[in-house]
Amino acid sequence: MFPLRRHGWWLIPELCAVAALATGLIYLRPGGLPSRLDTLAQTTLERLAPAELELFDVQGHGGEAKVICAVESFATEPATVERVEDVRVIYAHYLCALAQPNTAWDYATRSEGPVVISLTNPPTVRIAQSGVGYPDRVRAMMPDALEAQAFAGFSDRRRPSALVVRYHDEVS
Repeated sequence: MFPLRRHGWWLIPELCAVAALATGLIYLRPGGLPSRLDTLAQTTLERLAPAELELFDVQGHGGEAKVICAVESFATEPATVERVEDVRVIYAHYLCALAQPNTAWDYATRSEGPVVISLTNPPTVRIAQSGVGYPDRVRAMMPDALEAQAFAGFSDRRRPSALVVRYHDEVS
């Protein structure tokens, strides 16, 4: 038994490394909180009719158009939560397109920018109106600490690319 104790010291760093790796994998797994927040925000935006979302000029688009979005959340209220059920507000970046049959992506009506989604019943979506004064309208709807993130855009550039693929699947 004595030789095992003398040479068992190597187990401590090994166990610490395994614990750190497991913790990292739990946080980064696809079903983690950030991923679930992104899905909730995306679903919320896509469930709204184009006219309700006030993102698109919907005149002449008829009832065939469908809203599809890519969303990446960057903050919540409260700031430290562990469960989606505890989130009251999601701050995110969005890119939405109006998917219409026989319309190529280059000609699709699109909208993008920061969004504030209040998880009330029904959810409330706030998006700054484009045009002159847009940066000021974004700053007005964001907490001061989140303004830089609001203007940063998607950190994962694969999300907009995945939306283009999804758009083509939807319109074909």
